[in-house]
Amino acid sequence: MRSAITYLCTDDKVSRPLMTGWCEQRAADENIPVTETVLDTDELLPLAERPGWKHAMALVESGDVVMVVTLDRTMLAAWRKDWDRLAASVAEHGAVLVTHRTPVPSIPPTDGAQQLPLVPAVPPVVELASTGAQR
Repeated sequence: MRSAITYLCTDDKVSRPLMTGWCEQRAADENIPVTETVLDTDELLPLAERPGWKHAMALVESGDVVMVVTLDRTMLAAWRKDWDRLAASVAEHGAVLVTHRTPVPSIPPTDGAQQLPLVPAVPPVVELASTGAQR
């Protein structure tokens, strides 16, 4: 069965359900069920040493996961070239790596023949609520 996972790297317990929901909605937009949310809490830990990311890649390498959705690029990579490298690594296993706001190209064929174009991540829009009366 085609499935997606969400990956978050945050220690913000209050916002985590909202972030997870945005990522799950991204997969739902493609009619791909999310089977697991993978979490790391230490963004200072190098990606290769994060237990959650290691687990996420093991799921991708198993062939059951066709999409990894994260909130934004900075949860995985500080630089665009590093994000591109990660996306290519995920694509080698027949899956796509996206943020919750990037359009998803078609899921690659299982033979890996199609190379997907990389799409830049867009940060979420933050709106400030008005506090009412002005002084």
